[in-house]
Order: sequence, then structure tokens, then C-alpha cells
Amino acid sequence: MRRLLLTTTCLFAIPSSLHAQTVIDTKRTDAVRTSTIKAGAPDNLKIVAAGSVTPTSGTAVTIDSVNSIANEGTIQVTNADGSTGVLANAGTGGGITNAAAGKIIVDESYVATDTDKDGDLDGPFAAGTGRTGIRTAGAYTGAIVNSGAITVKGNESAGIWLGGPLTGAFTHDGQTSVTGDRSTGVRIADVTGNVRLAGTIAAIGQNAVAARVDGDIAGALVVQGALGSTGYRYVTPPADVSKLDADDLLQGGSALVVAGNVSGGIILAVPPKDASTTDTDEDKDGLPDSTEGSAAITSYGAAPAVQIGSATRAVAIGAVAGTGTEFGLIVDGGIAGSGVYGGIEGNGLAVGGLGGAVTIAGGIGVNGTVAATANGASATALELGRGASTPEIRNAGTISAAGGGTTASVSTAVLVDSGASVGTIRNSGTIKATAQAADGTAIGIIDRSGTVTLVENSGAIGASGRQPPPSATSRSTCRRPRPGRSSARPRSPPASPRRRSSATSASAAATMCSRSPTAPSRASRGSAAAPTAWRCRATRSSPAGRCSARATIRSRWPARRSSAARRTSAAAAIR
Repeated sequence: MRRLLLTTTCLFAIPSSLHAQTVIDTKRTDAVRTSTIKAGAPDNLKIVAAGSVTPTSGTAVTIDSVNSIANEGTIQVTNADGSTGVLANAGTGGGITNAAAGKIIVDESYVATDTDKDGDLDGPFAAGTGRTGIRTAGAYTGAIVNSGAITVKGNESAGIWLGGPLTGAFTHDGQTSVTGDRSTGVRIADVTGNVRLAGTIAAIGQNAVAARVDGDIAGALVVQGALGSTGYRYVTPPADVSKLDADDLLQGGSALVVAGNVSGGIILAVPPKDASTTDTDEDKDGLPDSTEGSAAITSYGAAPAVQIGSATRAVAIGAVAGTGTEFGLIVDGGIAGSGVYGGIEGNGLAVGGLGGAVTIAGGIGVNGTVAATANGASATALELGRGASTPEIRNAGTISAAGGGTTASVSTAVLVDSGASVGTIRNSGTIKATAQAADGTAIGIIDRSGTVTLVENSGAIGASGRQPPPSATSRSTCRRPRPGRSSARPRSPPASPRRRSSATSASAAATMCSRSPTAPSRASRGSAAAPTAWRCRATRSSPAGRCSARATIRSRWPARRSSAARRTSAAAAIR
């Protein structure tokens, strides 16, 4: 297989070395084609900094032969629906590079204005439609690299759109900005190599997505940049939100959608630690460590910042190589979902739940942050929905959810929903949920699937909210057993760990750390039993204070297992 791939690569490298490339170093207003660029003959094409290709409509540069294109200048089409900066016809190849100095602009002169004079802009984000910066119309062979800037304005548009399988690697370490409803920053089909998403990818508009993988990636998906999506006109609420119109509060899509298989796993990476003054590539990924960024994936709106899964097919995520854990999803950077405005949910990482099964090899490892925030609504940081399956969730970073404000709202740090499957949850970092107002519920970990058989904690698992002042009720805290305590005789948690002061009656109690009345026995663990959890609930009568729950609570495991590993059964630590 390696010999075949090398031979294929060489076939496309030969034309590059034998043909003298044609250079555009002046302004051209006519469209160009690689098949005729050299006095009617095919040739590789390079647009230097002083050069540009700016037709009034259609496609600026068409790749219709096996020839490469490198852009260091400007490719631009303005006010033309259905226009494209660079289009590669099906069956072509050679490589597409938008270099660091290169600009591809497919935009329009439309600008939103304040038509009703209320102090904020009105109207759609974009007026035109069907515009693309770089597009492949079918199968393409060769590497595709964007290190420059791509700007696209238009509905149903895209910064980069792979319309067919790519034989080669895809690398994005520049800037791509797309504005328009139902648009996508980077859209990827099948890729035989690795996919790297670094730099900045931003999508603004209703149902707009920063990056989505619709096909299968034979290599790894590495995210090491900032991906952001929103349908809001303002991601920071103004002082008077009552002046905002409906077109200011549209819901965007996810910042990252993975709806295809990724054989080499998914890693949201950060630069390696600097342990050497002489080694400039300590992680041996072929990139200078000084140029590597950190994954920061953000969604402003109800859509999850990261969504893995599909409604129409099964998705399998393989293990990330060279990590030692063999996990399929590793979060070293950050994921954040923020509802921003009142009543809008916040969601961080969502796996499955769309209809198709999702399998993540090895487990999910969080060394960075997964967060969700909401104002007057529910917030869920990490959710495994129906059809999602992974052996383990291991957290050494921070998984947090903060929401609340209504009796129906729930802040949940980790949710394993009905129909999902997770065997083990290990935590050496922080898992916390906060109900920000008097109403609402906060839950650190909840298992509705009945599949979690082990929670192992050496960090902090907490849920907090408001409660009556200390004179009315004491703080309820569940703690890990002291080191050295014998666990030879398995002990079940008390039926109600809630503690009250003598001044508190049953009707006055407003906050509790509790579990479900019936916990599954050891023989029934893994069955579809009623969920159990340590949670903190606050009600309207709770003006102040906090309630926390920390695992391990009581161990149901034999001493030889629990005292050494400090394990907590699902019955005691999760819902």
C-alpha cells in the first residue's frame, strides 16, 4: 500500500517538476484555466503578490488539468451568485495552495443597516447565495492547503468545499471567514490522508457551521486552532437586549460537526510543552512548535460546540496513535458552548443522539476543558446521546456546566443518556455543575443508560446551587473515604445523606444532595436500572449558600479493589 501511494504521488509530482510554471504578476480581470494558461497549453499556475485574478462573475481560476495552483496574490469575485474563487474539476489533481500572503475573496457589497433606527443593525447577514472560495467538484488528487485568508459572504456558501474524495492531505492553518445563513467555513468529504484544522475558521449565520466532516477520513483529524459559529449578530449582549430584533437572535450551527468515520481518531490539540531549548519540533509532527496553536472550539447559541454523529449513518472513530491511551477522542484544548441570551440552552460536546450509532474506540480523554453555560436555561457540558458508545470517559481537566434560572432548567456536567453506553468514568480533574439562580437543578454526573458500572475519582466532582442560609440548613457534602479505611465489608450509601440543623423542618429543606431511592445491586449493575446520582437541587426559597457532592461516597467494591484504586460504584456516585 505504501509503494502504491508513493507511486501515485510521484505521478502527480512529475508534471510539477517538468513544466515551467506560469506566473501571474499583474492584475487580470479575465478568468483563467490551468489547461490553457500557457499560451493555450496546460501548466502549473502561480499568482504572486503583485498578481490578481478578478473577473466579474463565474469562476476566477479553474483547474481542468493535472496541474498545481499556488496563490500568493488575490483571487476575487464580487456581487455574483454562484461564483467561485478556485474550482477543481472532477478527476484533476496536482495540489492547491493558498499561501500565507494569498487572499481569496468571494463577497458582495451588501451591508446591513439600522433601518428602524433602534441602535442595532437590521436585515440578513448576506444577500447573495451559492458562493465558494475553494471547491472541488469531484475526486481530486493532491494536497490542499490554506495558509492565507479566505473570505466568503453569501447564503448557502462555503469557504472551502470538498465536493468529492480527496487523495491526499488537507491542511488549514490560515483564516477562513464565512457570513451567511446555512453556510460552512470548511466542508470535507472523504480524505485518504490526515486533516488538520488550525488557524481560524468562523461562520456567522442561521445554521452556519465552522467546519464539518461529511465523509470518511482515513487518517487523523487534528484541530489546533479557533473554530467558532453563531447566528447572533452580537455574541456579547448589549445593555438593553429588548431592542434586539428576531434577525439579531438567529441560531447558528455547531462549530465542528463530525458526521463520518475518522480512522486515526480525533485530537483537539495544544502545542507540546517546551522541554528543550534546541528541539524546535518536540512532538515530531513536522511543524515548528512555535507555530502550533491550541484548539478552541466555540458555539454561541443552542447548538453543541462539537457534534459527533449523523442522522443517516453510523460513525466510527478510531484510536489516536502515539498517545499511550488509545482513545478515539482526546480533548487537550477547549470546547465551549454558550447560550448567551436568556432562555437559550448551552451545549459543549455532544456524541450521538441524532439517530445513527457512534462508536469511539478506547474512550474519551479530557485534559483541557469542556464547558457549557446558559442564562435561564439548561446547560450540558458533555453528553453521550442514544446510540453513542465508548468504553471510558477519563477526565484530567475540567468539565463544567453552569445554567439555571427556572425550575425546569438543569445544569449537567456529564450526561450518559438512555441508549448510550459507557462502562467507566475516571476523574482526576474537576467535574462540576452549577445552578446559577434559586431555581434549577445541578448534576455532576448522570447515567440514564444503566451501563456505567464504575466511577473512579481522585479529583473533585461537585454540584452547587443556592440554599437557605446556614442557620436554616447545614451544608451537605459527600466525601471520599479517608485513606486507610477498611473496605473489607462493602458498605452501601445511606438512604438519605441529607443533613439538617435542628432549626430545619422537613418542609423548610430547600437544598439536598441525594441519590435515587433504589440503587442497583452489584448483580444488576449494567442493567437498565433506575438512574442514580449525587445532585444539588435549589428551589425558590433558597436565597444563598452552596451544596456540593464529591465522590467517592461509599464503596461497594471489595477492599482489595476499592482501597487501592478508590473506586466508587455507579449506585453511589452517579444517577
